[in-house]
Amino acid sequence: MDNEYNMLGAIRVLIRWKKQIMIATLAATVIAAVYSWFFMKDYYRSYATVYPINLAYNDRSAVFSLEHVEYFGTKEDVNRVLTIAQSKPIENYIIYGYDLAGHYEINKDAKYYKTKTQKEFESNYKVIKTDQGAVEISLYDTDPVLARDIVNDVVVKSDSIYRSSLHASQLQQLQTFTKQLAESERLINAYGDTLAVLGKQYGITVKAGFDKTDIIEGSDPKGVQIYKAIYARQKNALIEYNENSNIKEQIENALQNAAKSLAVIDAPTIAEKKEKPVRSLIVLTTFLLTFVFSIFAALLVDQVQEIRKRL
Repeated sequence: MDNEYNMLGAIRVLIRWKKQIMIATLAATVIAAVYSWFFMKDYYRSYATVYPINLAYNDRSAVFSLEHVEYFGTKEDVNRVLTIAQSKPIENYIIYGYDLAGHYEINKDAKYYKTKTQKEFESNYKVIKTDQGAVEISLYDTDPVLARDIVNDVVVKSDSIYRSSLHASQLQQLQTFTKQLAESERLINAYGDTLAVLGKQYGITVKAGFDKTDIIEGSDPKGVQIYKAIYARQKNALIEYNENSNIKEQIENALQNAAKSLAVIDAPTIAEKKEKPVRSLIVLTTFLLTFVFSIFAALLVDQVQEIRKRL
């Protein structure tokens, strides 16, 4: 009975305040409609979907190898692209390259205008990893052509930075293998000089056996043993030299490879229709929120008036 009485009491209050509730709701709805229509700019969205390419795919070692080499990069490569696309170099490149402060109509004489420009850009710019493991770069802007151009430029710049970072690592590897090859070559020549002296001193000869093993013979057994040990070291050094030489050649080929590091699956386009604001949703949300708030306000005001009467 108490609940029923309270419900009837609330209904009586709402009926008594229905005019004010409707006026407040309609006024807020009209204001939201006028504001969204005349003061909120239309924003268009442009986006690109990219995958990082495995740069080893076009290397000679991959082309002539029987092993399967994935065309696209790994999850780590995707994360690198995400980091690059969201980095300060990319952000500053776009903000200052396209004079976004002027585009956003931010006063350059105002204090902290750079921070305001950065926040405005970041609120419209987004880089995410899709469910398929790709990288999606998107931008909202009032100019659909500018949005397309910026997204396209981000892809190109990210590709350049990504390749540069990989090439820097490859250059370091190239220097390391070049030093190793020089050291290996020095050792091979030193072993060769020692073997020449021993061969002449002990009359040592090297013949190829039936099982493709080398047969080493000489006049002095001890000298032959020393010769065999040095000969084995030279042979191992030659094998290591050839392996490192192949790796060095592969790195050099990779450095000369000018192919792009990002495969663009969805290229950025000029949006035909706006993405936001959704004015109908804004008006409807304002109507519902104002209506509900007005109901609670009416009940609260009536309760306060009732308490005052009792006091």
